[in-house]
Amino acid sequence: MARRMIGGALALAMCFGAGPGALAQEIVLASHRAAYVLGLGVARAAAVAGIEGALTVELQETCDGWTLSQRMRFTVQDQDGDTIETDISFSSWEASDGNTMRFTMRSSSEGEVVEDIRGRAVLAGNGKGGKVVFTQPEEEVIELPPGTIFPTLHTIHLISRARAGERIVMRPVFDGSAVDGAYEVNALLGTAAPPGAARPARPASGVDATLLAGRSWPVRMAYFRMDDRRGAEPEYESSMRLFENGVAIDFRFEYPEFTIRGVLDRLEEIPRPRC
Repeated sequence: MARRMIGGALALAMCFGAGPGALAQEIVLASHRAAYVLGLGVARAAAVAGIEGALTVELQETCDGWTLSQRMRFTVQDQDGDTIETDISFSSWEASDGNTMRFTMRSSSEGEVVEDIRGRAVLAGNGKGGKVVFTQPEEEVIELPPGTIFPTLHTIHLISRARAGERIVMRPVFDGSAVDGAYEVNALLGTAAPPGAARPARPASGVDATLLAGRSWPVRMAYFRMDDRRGAEPEYESSMRLFENGVAIDFRFEYPEFTIRGVLDRLEEIPRPRC
């Protein structure tokens, strides 16, 4: 569950015809800090009675790339009133050329550590494969398939393709939240909302509305294992409204038993670095 949760949140990705540098010049992501209130969307199993929690996301430009940090804390309650508390934290740095990534992920349930993952991923170049060197939970090296990209560049790629009017975007993505490598991410891009037309489901006073003033698109993503994606059901699905500056609102994380919704509660811009 931890890998699926943080993987969906990371969906907050790079043209075959253009390199990372060209895309980064076309699309300017806003360095920002956002907080979302988590709650139960749809319960498909009687065992799930309620979900409460919070998700915080911080995306920040640096002089040599991007840092991304996330923390998701939530409590699941069953019909008998019993609860399970889960805490997931993730942080990463991605180089501006899109070829290097460092990452850490830690998840706990009821105060007990469930997963602790650390490592470094390197790609051989635009459109090429690469490898991941894990240092935790144990030293291991895995291969990444050609065309793999990392999360921040995946966001840039989705915006680029949405601007071009494309509806389906598929790429292998490695996000550093699991030891089983890249996932094939199938993204469906909806019709654009014009500047100023999209608003959070529950507007809050702590939201900087200037960060939500641009165009936006509904995005739905399905995550498939690379080795069994043909004819298989996705591992999980997520949806959001993605703005052209990289800010996302109205999250949905969908699992067989239930859906978690994430509603924007706070949003602020972080100053860009002076390099």
